[in-house]
Amino acid sequence: MNSLNELLDEPDESRRILGTDTLEQCLSLQRNLQKFSRSKNTSEPLSANIPKSLSHLSVAPWAAADIPKKLPPLPEVRDPTLKAGAFIHQGITSGRDTDLSYERLEWVGDAYLYITSTLLISQTFPTLTPGKCSQMRERIVKNVQLAEYARQYGFEARAKLPEQENSKPPTERAKMFGDMFEAYVAAIILSDPVNGVTTCTEWLKAVWSMTLEKDIRAADRSARFDSPLWNLRGAVETVQVNTPKERQDLPPKDKLRKLIVSPGVDLTYRDCAPVKKDPYNRLATFSIGVYMTGWGEKDKQLGFGTGTGKKEAGFKAAEMALANTKLMNVYVEKKRLFDIQQKLERKALEGLE
Repeated sequence: MNSLNELLDEPDESRRILGTDTLEQCLSLQRNLQKFSRSKNTSEPLSANIPKSLSHLSVAPWAAADIPKKLPPLPEVRDPTLKAGAFIHQGITSGRDTDLSYERLEWVGDAYLYITSTLLISQTFPTLTPGKCSQMRERIVKNVQLAEYARQYGFEARAKLPEQENSKPPTERAKMFGDMFEAYVAAIILSDPVNGVTTCTEWLKAVWSMTLEKDIRAADRSARFDSPLWNLRGAVETVQVNTPKERQDLPPKDKLRKLIVSPGVDLTYRDCAPVKKDPYNRLATFSIGVYMTGWGEKDKQLGFGTGTGKKEAGFKAAEMALANTKLMNVYVEKKRLFDIQQKLERKALEGLE
């Protein structure tokens, strides 16, 4: 630009060298470059032109009041190429690298589905363990569920598939239409660089809320946990400090062990029934029993529990044992007498020394 300015600073010479028409074009270019330079130096924040992005600040937790009565409208894909590509099987494309198919789009959409569902679940159910959160996420992003959404939105009628795909078994067709749903998610977002993420997130939030309605309503009935994970606190001192006095009660397993276990007394946790599938969420359900050997008993079952993980089931088994106060009192008393005897024996040995 400096060279251009030097030439244009001498109008007569520049007109002789460039000619009148070319000179006018150069002057126009100079004015545009000056405008561009001034605009870069303004105080307008850079964020003004940044598209709305996906973060916990842009995704609010689910609330029971927001669950729709019927399936929300399908968002429009603004770009015609993306709109068509979301329903095209690669088997009927020309095979060129530039051809767009739902298989290509699905890979992008899958990532958005996972991050959106993760943010929603983590904020709505902050007390759930990561394992429980993963199980809930699987319920709404698994192929079978996504394929059902695709069916409800009429994707089968819009799909362009090779003839042989129509005779595939149900499991393979579920994978195909689950992928197509993910492809449509990507198409919504990519076709609208500014509002695509927001539009798609609000739509998915509404669709998923209908699947997780019971869980969301249960969360609404319980007190909301103010998790520091989702609350920006700035540069402040740590607000969560665990000291012995502030710790909560021991977990049931530790509490049970402390209550009745002494030398020669053992507790074991193991399967007490075959693994089953929960009829509601189709996840594996484990049954774990807690067994005691000692205090005149051999492998006595004190309680049992069921859960979608063995850790949870064992937790419930210990809770059941602790709830049986009549039985617990028997072993607590035996432990008390045993501890007294041990204490007396130690004193007697100390006296001999």
